[in-house]
Amino acid sequence: MKTIIQASPVQIAASIPEHKKLNDYFVKPLKAGFLGFTTILMLIFFINLLAYVVGSNEKFGLDVLDLLLAVVGFILQTLSNLFKCFIK
Repeated sequence: MKTIIQASPVQIAASIPEHKKLNDYFVKPLKAGFLGFTTILMLIFFINLLAYVVGSNEKFGLDVLDLLLAVVGFILQTLSNLFKCFIK
């Protein structure tokens, strides 16, 4: 008796395409980092504006420490999203 061998139409890829790797490990974490940076910077901006309007601060502005705090938000969001990609 002859056996019939049928080829499976489904192909299984052993590796991830390069553009998906670049997107997962570079673009998505940077987008999340910029989102974290702008979110924290906007929070600090509106808190400073509110303090100026209420009268508890005599001058309105952002300090270097405010920008450093926003940079910390960028770093934390980027690392968080990058670690999520490694866990997958």
